[in-house]
Amino acid sequence: LLGAAALPGEALAKAAPRRAARRFLTPARLALLSAVADTMIPKTETPGALDAKVPAKFDALLLNWASPQRRIELVGTLAKINQAALASEKLGFVALSPAKRNAVLTAYDAAALKPVPDTRGLKGMAAMMAGPSVADASYAKLRELIISLFFYSEEALTSVLTFEHT
Repeated sequence: LLGAAALPGEALAKAAPRRAARRFLTPARLALLSAVADTMIPKTETPGALDAKVPAKFDALLLNWASPQRRIELVGTLAKINQAALASEKLGFVALSPAKRNAVLTAYDAAALKPVPDTRGLKGMAAMMAGPSVADASYAKLRELIISLFFYSEEALTSVLTFEHT
């Protein structure tokens, strides 16, 4: 306490130097994720995924939460979406117009979320928690995370969802 009292007031109030935010995704992959998230949840009369900073939050999840295997799966799924755009439109997903992005992602979504026979061998609660077996489980997780990050954001909670006290 004596040492702190001897310091000039400005020394105590001085902010710590700001470090640059660490990122997991490269700028190109972050742009791809942003385009995918914006296509899934575009801004309308209510905020969209970009307004809720979903790409940055998703990147933070990859950096701080995801296992190495989950990172590979999710980044690989972004690459598959980009490949689908290249195959159908001859341009990467980011370079497409919003209407073409929507068309590519709608087709990809339908194929990836198509139910398939469950070969996971899960029983009981594990089977219930795992959800349905789909053609591309990594895409299902990517989509789930984007939607969850959006709806847990302050932007969605205050302007998209309504709370009625009864």
